[in-house]
Formats: sequence, structure tokens, C-alpha cells
Amino acid sequence: MHGAETTLFLVVLGTVAVAAPLSGPAATSRAITWLRSIRWPVVVYCCSRLALLLVAGLDGLITHRSFGAELSLFDGQWYLRVASHGYPAQALHAKSTLGFLPLYPLAIRGLAGVRSWPPVAAALLISFTGGLAAAVLVRRLAAIWWGEATARRAVLLFCLFPGSVVFSMVYSECLTLPLVLGCLLALRSQRWLVAGLLAGLASAVEPAAVILFPVCLVVAWRQVRATSWRDPAARRSLLAPLLAPSGLAIFAVYLWIHTGTPLASYEAQHYGWHQGDPLALLSQPTAEQLTDTPGMVFGYLRNLSLWNGLLGSVFLVAALVALRRVRDELTPGVLLWTCGVGVMTVWSVMSLTNARMLLIAFPAVIVWARVLPGRRYALFLGAEAALFLLASALTLAGIMLP
Repeated sequence: MHGAETTLFLVVLGTVAVAAPLSGPAATSRAITWLRSIRWPVVVYCCSRLALLLVAGLDGLITHRSFGAELSLFDGQWYLRVASHGYPAQALHAKSTLGFLPLYPLAIRGLAGVRSWPPVAAALLISFTGGLAAAVLVRRLAAIWWGEATARRAVLLFCLFPGSVVFSMVYSECLTLPLVLGCLLALRSQRWLVAGLLAGLASAVEPAAVILFPVCLVVAWRQVRATSWRDPAARRSLLAPLLAPSGLAIFAVYLWIHTGTPLASYEAQHYGWHQGDPLALLSQPTAEQLTDTPGMVFGYLRNLSLWNGLLGSVFLVAALVALRRVRDELTPGVLLWTCGVGVMTVWSVMSLTNARMLLIAFPAVIVWARVLPGRRYALFLGAEAALFLLASALTLAGIMLP
């Protein structure tokens, strides 16, 4: 296996192993048990991807786009530009590749270079693989919280959630979510170095991953308070928050050298995509640029991305209420992660809490497996599956952001 492939394997799939003990007897038996445990998420995930391929095929017949074009819409085009051409040599107060963090494009470039594949093919393979790793880790974490039966239900909710369309597109959540899940599992088992390294890698993938810094800090503080500052194990817990922002910090140093300012990425996001300005949501382009007042109202009503964000925000509030009811069952830091992502998305890219960002706040998606009784869960799952197909069709047709 070549070096770039090895790196990609460790970043995406290696996080699956953080939940397993590093040593001990009966390693073969544990491996067999683990392989059996992942059958359900693997089957569910692959079936959901087949459904998306069918949706993409139907969309392609209507829009006359190729698979590659459909699956690399929106942010995908920017990631492919970074992978192919890198970053500009000066900061720009406009939309540019500087607004996108480097680890996902680096993985695309590395895999495409080693295998001589088109960048879009490499990107889609990474997305598929990372989504599979995320599904496996969701099952693991949900099983720890609520038991195996509920974990199976949680995997269904996760894989059929509308935002999971990004696991079949050129989007960076395929790296963000496995790294976040791995970090939370490592924090639970007090593997502070692993948690910090995974959080640091995540911070080089997605801006929302900076929430892992306060998550790691709170968990480390709890460890120090539970024992004593004199305890070496307690002091080691500080490795996690110290390393958590390292990926973003390294990227800032690179930008400082490359463009002359460590804030080049922030400036591109702020001026190009109005990051930090929630009112910019109202300036999203609609299908028709209408200037009269009735036309503007009609245009906003037709803006599906706007509705995606508004309804997602309502969903998040309801999910946070549900999570609060079961907060004592959750791994430390999980509720803070969910709340942090929610707050961050309100101040984000003109979309509020859309389905993609809800997927990153994954406990808000899977908590319904715990709190809904059998019949209500079945109705919820059926409605979610229908929305999954509809929203995916609209996204792949280029009508709505994921």
C-alpha cells in the first residue's frame, strides 16, 4: 500500500478502531465479534447509497447531467478546485478556495495522484468510505448509550437522514463525522492523546469541528476535578484540548506564509459567504430575482434552501429538548457538541441549521431512536425516508443545498 493510501486509510477508517481495546486476551474473538457488530450498519448504509444512485440516475435523465456533475454540485466544485489547483497566493475579500479547509482536498489529491484517478472519482470514494465509517461509529456510540436494539434503530435514522446525501457527494462531512465520533469515543475511554489528535485532524476539515476544543476542555476539566491536579493521568487529559485546534492552527500558519495573513480563510468566508451575519440568510438568491414586493415574498417562499434551514432549526430545538431528557445516558461532551454546532450554524453560511449541519450534530438525529416508542418511531422513520429521497432529488438536481 502506497503512502498516500495508508494516510487516507488511517484518517478515515482508522477512527473505527478507537472504540476497541488496544491490548488484551482473545483478540481474534474480539475481531469476530466486531465484524458481526458492523454488519447492520454496513448493510443499511450500502442500501441507502444504492437508493441515492437510483435517485441520481433519475435526476440525470431529467437534468441531462452526468453522475460526476450531479455528485459534485455546490461546495463540491470548490473542494475539487482546491485539490487540483491549491490556494491563491493572496487573501481575497470574495468567494474563493481560501474559504475551504485543506484536509479533504489533500486526501482527494493524494488518492487521485497515487491511483491516477480523476479527482472527482477519488473524492466520491473518500465520501463513501468516510460515511461508512461514520455509520459504524454511530452504532458503536449508540450501543454504549442505549443498547444494541436502539443502536440498530439509530443507524437507520442516521443513514436515511436527508443530510446524509453528502456521503454520496464531494463534501467534507465524510471526514468530519468519523473524526468527531472517534474523538468522543476516545474521550469516553480517557485516551486523551488519541482524542486530541482526532480533534486536531477534524479542525483541518470543517469549521464546526472547532467545537471539539471546548468539548475536550470540559471533559478534561471534569477529569482533573474528579481526581487531582497531582495525578499524572489527570494532567494527561489536557492533551486533548491542547491538540484539538492544532489542524486549524497549522493551516493558519500556512496561510500566513502563503498569503501574508493567517485570517485569509476567515476573510473569504466572511466576505464571500457572509459568515457571522445571520441576517444574510435573507439575501440568498432565489430561482427568480424579482424586485417587486409581492414577487420578493413569493421568491422567498420558493427558496427551498431557506425552508431547509428554517425547518432544520425547529428540528434541532425539538431534538435538544429530547436530548436533555436523556442527558445522563450520554457520553460527556456530547450535549455540548450538539448545542455548539447548532449555535455555530445559526451564525453560518446563509442556511441556518440545514440537513447537512444537522447530520454533523448527529445526536440530534439519532436521539429519536431512544425517545420514540415503536409505532411513533416507525412513522418517524417512514417520513424521514420519504424526505431523504425527496431532498436528495432536489439537491442532486441543483435546486436545494444539502
